[in-house]
Amino acid sequence: MSSLSRVLLLATLGFGLGVTTACAQITHLDDIPWFAAADSTSRLAMVAEVDRFLDPDQDWTVNRLHVCAILPGGERSVFFLRMSHLSFDTGGRGAVARWPEIRGEEVDFVWSSETTITSFGQPEIGATGPLAIGGLSHWHYGVALGLPVGTDRLYPFASVSLPFRLAARRWVDLGPRTQLGLTGTYLMNMDSGKDLLNSTAFPDGWQLGAVFNWYRGRGTRTSLTYDFKNLDSRKSEVVGLQTWFPWTDDGSVGVKVARDLSGSENRPALWYFSLSWRFDSEGRRPSAEVEEAAAP
Repeated sequence: MSSLSRVLLLATLGFGLGVTTACAQITHLDDIPWFAAADSTSRLAMVAEVDRFLDPDQDWTVNRLHVCAILPGGERSVFFLRMSHLSFDTGGRGAVARWPEIRGEEVDFVWSSETTITSFGQPEIGATGPLAIGGLSHWHYGVALGLPVGTDRLYPFASVSLPFRLAARRWVDLGPRTQLGLTGTYLMNMDSGKDLLNSTAFPDGWQLGAVFNWYRGRGTRTSLTYDFKNLDSRKSEVVGLQTWFPWTDDGSVGVKVARDLSGSENRPALWYFSLSWRFDSEGRRPSAEVEEAAAP
């Protein structure tokens, strides 16, 4: 199946599930794990993260363990499947207390009785890779679909909704070791169908982003990111810095810090910290695949 066919298939699946128009808060969604041509990482890998999200103004703290499996998808594309486990300290003021308009029709559930919520988050599946269309070799597609598994009590960091994202990224080579990626994303956020939150909690919208990558050798990369979101007129701006270092022949460790600059009352967090470990399969590195294809 071609890259374009996979995009159309997942897009059809997403639109076929139904759309709920909404106007509310900004939900947290992880970035699509883009794969650039200059990457020395493998298309068969496992990434484990320990995250901490903070918002001192709201007395919110989230500790998260996040795992992402990356699988080769043909034509230099990758599939991904990811899952997380979260501990959400609301400081005694949960999502419904902060945003009363998102409360659903379930009157017997007492949101304010829970200060710390611990549970598995929302699984997500998707794919990314180069567009198999002539003249668009520097364009990559990205699709991601959150599965309706988990709990709405972790909102806005996880829920039982169906967020579907369709994205495109243009890679620009700036030099032998530097690349710029420009991204546009559309989010169709479908209601969870549960009664704890109403459709107002799941806004649709779009996102524009940019990433500057500096490669310094195998498993060594520094990235500067900027992302602007507009979800039904709820806006956010997040800047981030991440750096990766090799720690074994087939692994690397990454450190990331990001901050929301918008000052929006709708943001899920103010600060984002991540410590990541990546385990690569040597046989699926770009250089190894090129050598294999050229072998007689």
